[in-house]
Amino acid sequence: MKIFIIGIPYSGRTTVAKAVLQDEKHQYIDASSWVKSTFRDQESGEHIQKYLESYHEYLTKRIQANPLFAVNNVLDTMAAYNNTNVFIIDGINNPKDFVHLFDVNKDIVVFLNRTDNSEEFKDSESIAVSVIRDYCYWMSTAGLLSKNRWLEYNFKIPGEGSEINLIKKMGTKNSVFISRSINNTITHLKKSLKELINPQDHQS
Repeated sequence: MKIFIIGIPYSGRTTVAKAVLQDEKHQYIDASSWVKSTFRDQESGEHIQKYLESYHEYLTKRIQANPLFAVNNVLDTMAAYNNTNVFIIDGINNPKDFVHLFDVNKDIVVFLNRTDNSEEFKDSESIAVSVIRDYCYWMSTAGLLSKNRWLEYNFKIPGEGSEINLIKKMGTKNSVFISRSINNTITHLKKSLKELINPQDHQS
C-alpha cells in the first residue's frame, strides 16, 4: 500500500509525511527533493528566486530526457525494502508520476491545504496539485476511488490550540476535514490511516 501526501510547497508535506509513520515496517520515500542533490548549490549573492528558476529549468530538462525518472526512483526504493508493506510517499508533484504510481484498488491519497500559505511558488506547482485532484475526482466519479481513501485537510501552521478540534465534512466524492492546526491534522490523519491500513482491528 502506498500513501501519497500531496500539497503545494510549504504546505507541511514532509512534516506530516514523517509524522504519520506508525510502524517499523512503514517506509518514508522522498519522491522529489532528492533530485536537488544532483543540482548545484545556490551561489553567493544569488537571489533565491533566480536560483529556483534555474533549478526548475534543470528539472524540466531531466523530465524531458527521462519522463519517468521520478517514478523509477520510487519503484527502485520500494523494491529495496522487501519487508515493507506501507510506503508514505512525499513530494509527488508531477501528475504523470501520480498516475503511474497510484494503485486505485488499495492506495490512499492525502491532500494538504494550508490556508495561511503566503510563500511564493510557481503557478505550475499549484496547477499540478489541481490536476492530481481532478484525476482523483474522475476516479471517484467513475466509482474507482472510495471517498475514505481520498482525504483532504485544511489547516494553518502552526494553528490554534493543541487539543483535537476538527470539524469533519464528508464530501460527495472525498473526505474533507477542517483542522485548527497542523498538529491536529497529524493526530487525526494518523488515526484515520490506522483504520484504513488495518480495518480488521476496527470492526465491531
